[in-house]
Amino acid sequence: MKTTGRRRIGAAAGALALAASMAQAQTAPTTQTTPAAVIAGFERTELPGGEHMGLAQIAYLVEFAPGWRAGPALYGAATGHRGGLFTWGAEAQKLWRFGERWQAVGGLYVGGGGGGNAPVGGGLMLRPHADLLYGFDGWALGVSASQVRFPNGDIRSSQLGLVLSVDERFEHGTPGLAWRGSDASWLRVDRLVLGGGRYAEQAPGADSLGIISLRAEHDLGPVWIATAEAGAAVQGDGDGYAEFGAGLAALWPTPLPGLRVGGRAMLGLGGGGAVPTGGGIIGKAALLARWQVAGPWSLELEGGRVHAFSGGDLDSNYAMLSLGRSFGAPDGGAPAVETEFALAAQSYDAQRRDGSRRRLETTGLKISRAIDERWYVTGQAYGAVTGGAGAYSVGLVGLGARWPVSPGWRVGAEALAGAAGGGGVDSQGGAIVQPKVWVGTDFGRHGRLQLGAGYIRSLRGDLSAPLVELSWGVALGRP
Repeated sequence: MKTTGRRRIGAAAGALALAASMAQAQTAPTTQTTPAAVIAGFERTELPGGEHMGLAQIAYLVEFAPGWRAGPALYGAATGHRGGLFTWGAEAQKLWRFGERWQAVGGLYVGGGGGGNAPVGGGLMLRPHADLLYGFDGWALGVSASQVRFPNGDIRSSQLGLVLSVDERFEHGTPGLAWRGSDASWLRVDRLVLGGGRYAEQAPGADSLGIISLRAEHDLGPVWIATAEAGAAVQGDGDGYAEFGAGLAALWPTPLPGLRVGGRAMLGLGGGGAVPTGGGIIGKAALLARWQVAGPWSLELEGGRVHAFSGGDLDSNYAMLSLGRSFGAPDGGAPAVETEFALAAQSYDAQRRDGSRRRLETTGLKISRAIDERWYVTGQAYGAVTGGAGAYSVGLVGLGARWPVSPGWRVGAEALAGAAGGGGVDSQGGAIVQPKVWVGTDFGRHGRLQLGAGYIRSLRGDLSAPLVELSWGVALGRP
């Protein structure tokens, strides 16, 4: 089973490599616009014993060749009793258009993860599907026939679902050259906010939970802000808890210089780590104060309530303190900044809570953004695909540096920290660190292959192991 898992990881990496090699043909002296789509879906899957679980999907797909598109995707439990089941990975699709309105889609998703005590085995998830959609102006709605399969687990379900596709455009250019696009894409990030805080209790009468979160913001105007966020447990008995969501915020100026106050609301999915979120749908409502302390940097204080809507007992007050960094609107005269999107696979021996130590493999998605020619910041997420730890997931943020050693070759190092948990892995509390060194080479204009070695360590649990990583990335210029 271990060999089979590695082959499947290799197949997923190969699929992304094919997409990247096709993207190499797209050369842009300044800025290029590529058709893209935001895909959302929902379907009711069947688990062993006749149990049903609602599965929600979100994906961002870019057209790398006529009729072919690929990109990252996330699935999560939304109804039933398996809140906390998440998988993330890569989706590839072939699109056919009939007449002016009809679209047919065939696709395959490959990802890793689990949670919610679902029988996912090692965590590898496959989802082949065929969709039929009717198009409107800028969006399309239709039905999807799919099979959700965990090959080394017990879930194998065929079903119909709903799918929504919203047209997008992905703008990219050549790093270092002047940015010429408008970057009206929803991928534009005007601000990143990294915070830490505490849920007062996981459930009525239960212990509190330490949380870290990363929020991306997209300004809709002088007051309103669209948000997308991810969070995870790093302290308490909820290691393995994760949440993902989107929402709206509103901030108004005050007489005090640099201070704005308002509120925000979020709706999303959460669970894992024995946190009682029921089917998985959660929401937040909070008051917010933001103080612009120096240039693009801000401090933020937030207090509100988090609630589980689909049958769970999570209903808690919470407070967070955050640091934000604004990027401002894209400047048509500023150079495009190198941004790399990558699919990665990691392997290491992980200590389990039962005292054993077993090999597991994870697949993950990485995004890295250059600060200058040497330094970059990165965010990474991984989910288990083999090793009997299907609920195990990892989220990391950190700083990296790189040095060229010969034409087309470079070496680098990363210092990462974040949260990990689930799947019986002994990461008590959830907080982890992961230093890593790597060597990489270029394949054409956009593609990059990277081999890394590092160490993952839990700050409170017994998880402590050397790791190896293989990743394939696509590097593009972004504002």
